[in-house]
Amino acid sequence: MNIYRTSPQQSRERAAREAAEWLQVMGGTPTDADRSGFAAWVARSPLHLEELLMAQLVERELAASAALQAFDLDAVLAQAQAQDNVVALHDAPVVAPAPPVSAAPVARGRRRRVGWALAAGVAACAVLLGSWKLLQPEVPVYQYASAVGEQRSIALADGSMVTLAPASYIAVRFSAGVRDIELRDGEATFDVAHDSSRPFRVHAGDNIVQAVGTRFTVNRLPSGTLVAVSEGKVKVTATGNWLESLWRDDAATLEAGKAKVESLGRPAALSAGEQARIPQGQQAMLRMPLEVSSEPVDGKRRLSFRNDTLADIISEFNRYNSRPIVVTDPLVREQRYSGVFYADDADSFLQFLECCSQLRVSRQADRNVIDGRSRQ
Repeated sequence: MNIYRTSPQQSRERAAREAAEWLQVMGGTPTDADRSGFAAWVARSPLHLEELLMAQLVERELAASAALQAFDLDAVLAQAQAQDNVVALHDAPVVAPAPPVSAAPVARGRRRRVGWALAAGVAACAVLLGSWKLLQPEVPVYQYASAVGEQRSIALADGSMVTLAPASYIAVRFSAGVRDIELRDGEATFDVAHDSSRPFRVHAGDNIVQAVGTRFTVNRLPSGTLVAVSEGKVKVTATGNWLESLWRDDAATLEAGKAKVESLGRPAALSAGEQARIPQGQQAMLRMPLEVSSEPVDGKRRLSFRNDTLADIISEFNRYNSRPIVVTDPLVREQRYSGVFYADDADSFLQFLECCSQLRVSRQADRNVIDGRSRQ
């Protein structure tokens, strides 16, 4: 029996080809046999998972640009090889340029495989450099923040308005082709000035919310991202790992009833009067009607919770109150509660917990601590 040894490079090329094939299968309508075979293939080697993520990244980068839908692979590879700022991801010795060789025909299939591997490396390098390059000096970045308990309105250079909720933080980068805002913490409402030539995009963790002219709110919470649209339309994209949602328990979709669970494998549109909850790290969202709460006569901000995690509730209260609420037990942070409270009156919520739960509240000079141990 002949034994054929496979080089590391050949193994990687084969894994890249198989990853591209599995990506197409799982992105369609996979059968139970497909799912079983896919799980076995991923578990067989760490290289499989690595190349699968690379292939997924390449597919997204290509799909994101209409100009690349019918790209010339040979031209792309030639251009990439000509760049002096593109390096291979995989370990390789530094060598002098090779002498010219004759332009012998190369099999198309082999060039495709090599092309996938090189394109994956180029795409991954782009990610490492930053997909939207906030730190590049030629495009200024403006940062804005609000203090605890402070609501702040900001007029942007394009005529858009941003209203920051308390304890919120954004970074703004406008270029000739796009308007990018990163919501790094907290909540912000955007009144977007219409400009069809420059999309308006809000980056919130693994999620991107894009609008042309509209009014919407994005809220970053421990459990994920909330998007609420009051005027116009927005497009929601999740850049998280879709593999994770194949194996994770879909407990994040427990708000059945009015909520509609949708995949974010493709961008989803939200219209005025709709909101969506995107669980952290997943490519799925819960589409729900937007609940417009009426402000009280005294004008005080109210926080309304409906089966929300304690972690999210605490995050909201801590934006409005100088003495933070702290919970150290991860299991306690996942408990869910409902109710309506004044934003600047965290003590009313703590009293609610003392009255109607088994949790214990310790009021300290600089903070309030919620303990998972039952009260005696």
